[in-house]
Amino acid sequence: MPIIRVELLAGRPPEVKQALAAELTEVAARHLGSAPAHIYVMFDDIAHHDWAVAGQMFDKPAPNAGKATAQGSDT
Repeated sequence: MPIIRVELLAGRPPEVKQALAAELTEVAARHLGSAPAHIYVMFDDIAHHDWAVAGQMFDKPAPNAGKATAQGSDT
């Protein structure tokens, strides 16, 4: 029984998670030889105020907010 855990910032719509769960299940079934009915996908939605990167919480504006970055955004 494979379990796939996905941690992401809260706010994605259910249909986006549904599409991701379907694709993750398909890929895991193909590569692991497990029946899709035995593959679990669990989403852990993390509140923006509980997630930080580069020392900055996601619920606070970044020091360079509004300026273009080379890395882009994944929120």
